[in-house]
Amino acid sequence: MELCRMISIDASTNKTGLAIYDNGIYKEVDLIDCSEDSNMDSRFQEMAKRVYRYLEEKKPYIIYIEETVVKRNASTQRFLTRLQGVIYAYCINNDCEFNTIRPTEWRMLVGIEQGKKNREELKAEAISMVFDKFGINVTDDEAEAILIGFAVIEKFKIYEKMIKKAGDKYLL
Repeated sequence: MELCRMISIDASTNKTGLAIYDNGIYKEVDLIDCSEDSNMDSRFQEMAKRVYRYLEEKKPYIIYIEETVVKRNASTQRFLTRLQGVIYAYCINNDCEFNTIRPTEWRMLVGIEQGKKNREELKAEAISMVFDKFGINVTDDEAEAILIGFAVIEKFKIYEKMIKKAGDKYLL
């Protein structure tokens, strides 16, 4: 069986979580921490280089990254959008599939009730869910990266069930 490696990414201006799934099975999570640099421009350059090198080393076939949300301040939005562009460039250069997933979608797919919860409550719930499902203690960035990948896998399981249920009446 050929290896299909997916990396799911929770990007941040300080710490970026990257989770690896091989053939739909969780393997590991890594954290790229650039929080010691207080200068956003140099921190972006370092984050971009480290994320790109990580992708070159791990060689994913598919990448899912959390879609940037416009509710953030302008400099954070710019940072995350540019980092997404760096990751997209990796995909173009390496024949890797690039996808985004909205925070509301992946949280719904893994069963995190969103409602009126604030950002910190959602992060705490993600950490708790990763401990319950995978038995590991992680940071919020790592937890969200893991759950983004888990959500994508759940999404495709739903599609697979729909296709099986429909049978061959929709086949061309």
